[in-house]
Amino acid sequence: MTIPGAVPRKRAFRSAGRQGSKALFAFSARGLQQVSTLVITLLAARFLLPSEYGIYSLGIVFIVLVQTMTYTGFYQFILTAREDDGAVLSTCFWLIVGLVSLASLLLALAAFPLEWMFQARPLGTVLVLLALIQPLASIGAWSSATLLRRGEVMRNFAVMFVQNLVALLGGAVLLVTWHSIYALVAFRYLRVLTGAILYALLGRDRPRLIFRRDLAGRAMAFSGSLYGSRLLNFLARYAADLLLGAFHSPTAVGLYRFGSRVATGATDVFTQPMCTFAATQFGAAARQDKDLATPLARFAGTITLLSGIAGAVIIVFARDVIAIFFQPSYFAALVVTYAMALRGAASVGQTLVEPVFAALGRTGRVMMFDMVSTAISIAAIFAASPFGLEVLAWIQALVVLGTTAWAFHLLRWQGRIRIGGAVRNLAGAAALSAGYGLVLFAGRAMLSWVPVDRIEALGLGLVTAALLALAVLALAARLRVFSLGAFSG
Repeated sequence: MTIPGAVPRKRAFRSAGRQGSKALFAFSARGLQQVSTLVITLLAARFLLPSEYGIYSLGIVFIVLVQTMTYTGFYQFILTAREDDGAVLSTCFWLIVGLVSLASLLLALAAFPLEWMFQARPLGTVLVLLALIQPLASIGAWSSATLLRRGEVMRNFAVMFVQNLVALLGGAVLLVTWHSIYALVAFRYLRVLTGAILYALLGRDRPRLIFRRDLAGRAMAFSGSLYGSRLLNFLARYAADLLLGAFHSPTAVGLYRFGSRVATGATDVFTQPMCTFAATQFGAAARQDKDLATPLARFAGTITLLSGIAGAVIIVFARDVIAIFFQPSYFAALVVTYAMALRGAASVGQTLVEPVFAALGRTGRVMMFDMVSTAISIAAIFAASPFGLEVLAWIQALVVLGTTAWAFHLLRWQGRIRIGGAVRNLAGAAALSAGYGLVLFAGRAMLSWVPVDRIEALGLGLVTAALLALAVLALAARLRVFSLGAFSG
């Protein structure tokens, strides 16, 4: 005899299990990219001086500028365009590769003038080497977009997982055996080459000699505002590095970037996979003319809770990690880590503006949002820079909190999307994250009285943090603040 309701409950459990498996694998794959970068950063802090790491960090700032052209604009157009797959994919391939190749050439030409401007040898050589590999990285980005367009999110994450695992292991070996800035450059090469090979083997699509000018025109019109907004977002995020390098020294850049990377490397483990899921879900919802308020509420609560939990762990345990594993000179970066952890937890609005308006085809709204937020951020950075790393970091955290409020206002005003559910979920997730952090801090204080060495105490603390996080996620799911539905492709 079948108990009434038993079959639907079993199906619901199986569906939840599948979504949970997707979520776990998504975080393992996309998160591994952040973990590998974080681990390499930590190894660099162990073997390199802050001034040496600062030179590499300056180089990466300009590479990130090139990468903003790789994973937005034409990339987003592939996900949202309603035209024939073959024409969209081939036309956008030539657009992406051409744009990134041009940007890489310009960066290579500017490399040594930038070295002279920042008085940071061997920045020029580092920039030339990193620029050379970017066109190949753009092919990997195109392959990723083609898989996402076809709904093969898990295949895309599988490639990403292997790519980042190889980069992590290879990069660690390189730094341990070769204490040099060029080991970090080789780590970047290893990641790009591995991804290119995997996408070539596992990707279902190949570019053809098709270039539709009408389609390219629409792609450019769609992408122009996104590229502009990403450039503004880049300036907001990295203007501090550039100003510290110009007005202070590579050492200040190294300390700032180390503190920022420790925080953002951990919070991005959660936010980066969510960006992929958000772009896919909002794009699909828009193509099917569905209400975007539902996925907006779903992602607002889920992203805030996950990044808030990560931020709390960073704030509670960062001092112990630096004391155990790194040179004492990196303690100066600790306050930056605290501020950037809170900034990451407060950035949900910025995270969601682009996928929502891209899905609506109103990319100009993204440009408007980023113009306002970037102008405020850069003005704050200019004002705070003379007062040191601490003031600079906290001012940025406050600016991001304010721009998240502006983002939700813009979604309601210009996007005509109901935001009540999203705001409720965001507030609930923030409260749960704060409670989690307070309990974790109390537990960390109690562990200081346990008669074990520092490494064992840190291990016990992190295990406790993980178990407590699972309990908070379960409670949040029951309160409908956190949803496994955010992890579908």
